[in-house]
Amino acid sequence: MLGRLRSRRARRGAIVVLAAFMIIAMLGMIAFAIDVGVILLLKTQLQVAADSAAMAAAAVLGGESSDPIGTGQEFAAYHKAGGKAVTLGANDIEYGTWDSTARTFTPSESVSNAVRVTANRNASTGGNNLFFGRLFGVDQTTIQAQAVAMGNPRDICFVVDLSGSMNDDCDPCWATKAISDQLTPQGYPTVASDMMQDIFTDFNFGTFPGTLQHVGEPLSVTQDSKAYARLTSNTGPLTSASIPSTYRISSSNSEATRKSKAYKWMIDYQIAVIMPNANPTPDSSTNYGYWEKYLDYIISSQTVNSGVGTPPSNRGTLPPSQDSDQINDFNNPNSTSYPSAGTTERDSYRNKLGYRTYVQFMMDFGRNGRPDGSNYTPLSTASADCPYHSESTAGGTFSFPPREQPTHASRRSLIAAIQEVKTRNSTISDTNQRDWVSVVTFDTVSGTVLRKALTSDYDAAMQICTTLQAVADDQSSTATETGLIYGQNHIKPSTQGGAGRINTQKVVVLLTDGMANLKTSSDGTVGAYRTANPSSDWYGGGSYTADAAMMQANSMESAHWKVFALGIGLGTNYDFMDRMARMGGTDNEDGQAPRTSGNPVGYESELSELFQDIIENPAVRLVK
Repeated sequence: MLGRLRSRRARRGAIVVLAAFMIIAMLGMIAFAIDVGVILLLKTQLQVAADSAAMAAAAVLGGESSDPIGTGQEFAAYHKAGGKAVTLGANDIEYGTWDSTARTFTPSESVSNAVRVTANRNASTGGNNLFFGRLFGVDQTTIQAQAVAMGNPRDICFVVDLSGSMNDDCDPCWATKAISDQLTPQGYPTVASDMMQDIFTDFNFGTFPGTLQHVGEPLSVTQDSKAYARLTSNTGPLTSASIPSTYRISSSNSEATRKSKAYKWMIDYQIAVIMPNANPTPDSSTNYGYWEKYLDYIISSQTVNSGVGTPPSNRGTLPPSQDSDQINDFNNPNSTSYPSAGTTERDSYRNKLGYRTYVQFMMDFGRNGRPDGSNYTPLSTASADCPYHSESTAGGTFSFPPREQPTHASRRSLIAAIQEVKTRNSTISDTNQRDWVSVVTFDTVSGTVLRKALTSDYDAAMQICTTLQAVADDQSSTATETGLIYGQNHIKPSTQGGAGRINTQKVVVLLTDGMANLKTSSDGTVGAYRTANPSSDWYGGGSYTADAAMMQANSMESAHWKVFALGIGLGTNYDFMDRMARMGGTDNEDGQAPRTSGNPVGYESELSELFQDIIENPAVRLVK
């Protein structure tokens, strides 16, 4: 009986002990689960902090006010792990190079293209108290999270408008007054004349506006629209016996002969006298054909059959065989850019010879126009007479052709932008991990060209920008869509037929006055795209040219490219630029494209600032 009682007591004791052990085990498992949960939670919280810090630090790599370590520390502190702010030491943020192919991070002493952030939670950074660990004498452990982020290498294409309107600011026979009228009330009365003085200085023409002489003025010809007719009539001053035979008109001379003699006299006795520094040399014996076109350009055409300018009578239209390239052509004035500019100012310079009308002549013929069919004007870099001058820029000292505006501001701001890229990439030794830049320019469809292929030779790219010039202003010449197509095709990956790299961000920066008037795509292609991709930003209807450019921006945005639309020029069409920005995914919170004031005083500085914003804010991605 007693034995059985003891046996029952033993069994009860064993059960109690077993139950105690089971309770302890269960409590241990709960504590262990709590510790595991704490570790996982802390690991997750630290990872979020590390990711944030790495992304923020990478975003400012190489920027003008770059502080990756301070930025990483700031963003890490915005996060908590275990209820305490995450702190990073300076050694927790490492500079290095990320090899996209090998997917490896190689630390470096200086800023490169990536950063690695290590976030820790241990006794020195706030502690990790473990419930289960205390049972084994371990109440702290180190929990770590790591992230690598890089400012994604970019393939950048600058697509630059060189249409005829891109030197309109320096059209002194109409734009100078229009600019002054617009900006004088804003406190800038000398902007237009200052721009013209730059041009006069570049050509060594003295002080703007210089001397103007009416046709035949030294011979006391009445200064009106019939001056040429008077000069060449049978009773005109060129019939005088005192006139050298080369220029002397006789009553038997044909109108063609009269023109030749009168033009030679004006070249040698007016142009050569009041424009001694003009090129090619004003000399009728060597450069008659060229200066004939300038005179045709400036002299007012008149029909003379009786009255003033006769005899002879029935002279017809004078001057005879006058070239059709005249000052009242060439989109003078550009009523789109300068809606307030009328024809009165332009026409006041008819029949007037001098540097002012000669500059107008050169601007109208641009870089590619040849007035006499063979010779470029001295404005063009294709001319042996083109004057160059040195200027200091953000990227160093360069030699430039004359300062036609707004193109010259484009040159200098592009150099500043590429210099910004150069600075940002200066510590990256592997050229394949750097940003690459390229330059495409557009005017007419056939005139759209790749000026500089993708390169990390930033100095060479800057040099290309120094000689950009506007095309002649005698035709539609703003093939915006074609320029975008060229840029897109060039920087897309080599697997798609381009020269770009795989796994790089694609960036297209369009610099234009927003007056697209030519395109490559057919109306049907544009219409079909609009139908398939409805948007309130389409102009619709017959506005295929503008919509074609927006179609290209939208298709690139759909491929996760960035298309920035930057306006330049006093008459920039910002309605178009804003639509382009929205289609390209780069508009601001107000749905607008980046803006300049339109004041020529600020062209360069404002554009440079916009370029800097683009360059210093690359797409950043976590790579590990």
